[in-house]
Amino acid sequence: MELLKVLIIQILFASLPVLLVPSFETFVRKRMRGLMVRHEGDSVGISFTWASALSLLMCWFLDAGSTRIDGHLALLPTGMGILYGVPKGVFPLVVLYASVGSLFAEYAELPYVWTGTAALFVLALSRSRMLRMQKLHRKLLIALWLLIAYLPHGIYHVRVSAVEGNGWAAMPRVAIELLGGIAAGLMLLYSRRDVQDRNLLNEQAGAMRERVIEQETKLQAFMRTLPGFALTLDRFGCVTSVNDRAFGAISSRIPAATREMIAGKSFAELMGSIGMQAEPVFLQALETTIRENRTIEQTMEFDSRKFSIYLSPAHTDQGEVFGAVCSIYDVTEVERMRAELEDMNRLNLIGQMAAGVTHEVRNPMAVVRGYLQILQKKTPDEYDHYYKVVLEELDRAGGIIDDFLALAQTKQQMTEKRTLRSVVEDLWPLLQADANLRGQTIRLEDGAVGEEISMHPGEIKQLVLNLARNGLEAMDDKGELVIAIEELEDRLRLRVKDNGPGIPEETLERIKQPFFTTKKTGTGLGLVLCSGIAERHGGSLSIESTVGEGTEVRIDFAKKSESKDSKAAVEV
Repeated sequence: MELLKVLIIQILFASLPVLLVPSFETFVRKRMRGLMVRHEGDSVGISFTWASALSLLMCWFLDAGSTRIDGHLALLPTGMGILYGVPKGVFPLVVLYASVGSLFAEYAELPYVWTGTAALFVLALSRSRMLRMQKLHRKLLIALWLLIAYLPHGIYHVRVSAVEGNGWAAMPRVAIELLGGIAAGLMLLYSRRDVQDRNLLNEQAGAMRERVIEQETKLQAFMRTLPGFALTLDRFGCVTSVNDRAFGAISSRIPAATREMIAGKSFAELMGSIGMQAEPVFLQALETTIRENRTIEQTMEFDSRKFSIYLSPAHTDQGEVFGAVCSIYDVTEVERMRAELEDMNRLNLIGQMAAGVTHEVRNPMAVVRGYLQILQKKTPDEYDHYYKVVLEELDRAGGIIDDFLALAQTKQQMTEKRTLRSVVEDLWPLLQADANLRGQTIRLEDGAVGEEISMHPGEIKQLVLNLARNGLEAMDDKGELVIAIEELEDRLRLRVKDNGPGIPEETLERIKQPFFTTKKTGTGLGLVLCSGIAERHGGSLSIESTVGEGTEVRIDFAKKSESKDSKAAVEV
């Protein structure tokens, strides 16, 4: 029983690094950055050197206090520290073993201390070659080295027992020390492997964390560069992150909002918090995207603007769907441009039709009108009202043909440089006469004369006359029409404003389409002609209207510095 206790104690202290290395390694890695740098980041090697040195000291201290515990067992932890510690700690461990052994060993044991020191020195010199060996060969060589290194000391114990009269009495002690050394050696080897594996796992986990952070950073950077609003959602429809543009839109409505407040809200809650309502169609599309693992595109309207929404499933490394990425783009302007392009296509078609038929129709109508006037003179007066109606309808048809001819024009040369105000002043007597006949008032606001622009005066007069008459026809007897010319920083603006009943929104959306009219005798081409004239002069026509308050038509002309070539012919 006594020998068993000695065996356990010797194994415990000889394998002390088994217990100390994990703690030392964590301490060195977290607290001693400078030491890690000097030893190329080998925290396991540093901790193994320290633990071996401490085990060496403990073994010799116990040797000094007990006759049954032998300090020469320190050979094993010292040898392990030489093999698996840091390179700079190899020879200091040899010196430490020699110094402490000489201090605590009996005088008769000193030769064996120096013998062990020599064995450690040989091991230190062979360190690089042994580490390059296969594991099995290295383990066998370490066991052989331990037997050879301990053999002189074992012989010493046998000789001492022989002097006392029984040489075999030392054999159990020698066997226990050898068994303790072998057991401690195995524990040290597996302890080192465990620490190395754990350290490798920590490094891999750290590298994986860095990769995840890097990927997340890249995703966030990518989301920030998206021109639209971008959100990521989990599989339950809760927002996990938003890009800068989406956050800016939210914070403009909720100034106190933070990203942390947004994360975790469902999409419906988020839309509700900014005063909007998430349509059920979107929520169904989100559910379908996650459930069926496919991309879905939806078009929706929020706040009178049109948005395209793209929902794409988000996957884990294993390919499982864990949520969705939602990209939202404001396509209001795109849709407007598409509608304008369709209008241009219609105008082009109308122009082609007009160019082909108007001249052929106009000539026969002129002949018919002439003969009707001749017949009217030879017909009794009671039939005059019939001729009047027929002639008026022919004149209206002729007006329609004139409109077609205007649309069919492919070029107009800008022949003069004039101000917009001078053109309006030329028309002013005619405009006042029209207003007086209707019992209405018309007013030209005072303002700057404005910069001269290259124009076709006849077309500009037609533009002003059409817009003014549209405004007068929209008002009642006491209405007032206001015409104003403004000089802005980069453009000239012509404004024609009435205080009539205004235009409903659904009508306003279609009012510039060819052949669309709300007048009983209108052709639906007046505004189309006005828009075409504005575009030929490098301008644009826009309409703002409020039901019950009136309508304002604006024509913006680019100034000379903004125009590419104001003298060139402009294609319709």
